[in-house]
Parts: sequence; structure tokens; C-alpha cells
Amino acid sequence: MALEKEATLTKKEKAVMRYVYNAATKNKGLCVVRPCDILSNISYDLEFGAGELAPTLKNLELDDYFELTETDKKGELYYCINLRKRGLAYARAEASFKKKLIFKIAITVICAVITGIVGWVIKYLLTTFV
Repeated sequence: MALEKEATLTKKEKAVMRYVYNAATKNKGLCVVRPCDILSNISYDLEFGAGELAPTLKNLELDDYFELTETDKKGELYYCINLRKRGLAYARAEASFKKKLIFKIAITVICAVITGIVGWVIKYLLTTFV
């Protein structure tokens, strides 16, 4: 039984994948988008340059999220994107990641509270019986 390591995406890859997923799921996993459409829908908080888009898309393609084809229509570049299994499961994986993160934070807080209570009890016992 081998454990499969889950590929973690960078913030920039997540932002691109979020847009691609939303655009492609409206049309059964397929979409045709321009680079400027993708860039205009990425948060301004991320420092994302136009030159970073193509390598980011290639990385997501290598990670098997989608199949990417570049086309030229009337002198303008378009990306034809066909989501694969991993790309179609992107939203589910993100929701699962958030649930796991919230669970880990909750466990940490609960353990901290229990540790504090045990400390107070020990301090009380030592001060009253010693």
C-alpha cells in the first residue's frame, strides 16, 4: 500500500486553476480563453506578470490538471483547455484541504486549552498540599 503524495499548488497556480476550473465547468470541462481574460480575473494582491502565465499553465498541464492547446485566431492567442480527472476534482480537493486545515487548527486549540487547564490544576495542587 503506497501513499500517493498530493501535489501542492502555489498561490499563483491556485489562482489560475480557480479561473480555469470555473470557466471550464460551465461548458462540460472545456473552455477557450485568452491570456488577458485569465490575467484580468486574478487578484491584484498577487504579483502576477503576463510572462508568468504560460509557464504556470504548462506546470498545471504537467501536473495533469488539464490538456492545454495554444491556438492563434485572427492574430490573437487563445488557450483551449480540456480538464482532466484531476482538474475536474479540483474544487473537491480544495474543499477537502480546507476541512483538514480547520480540523488541525481546532485540534491544536483544544490541546492548548487542555494543557492550560492541566497546568492550573497542577499549580493548585502543589500550592494547597505542599
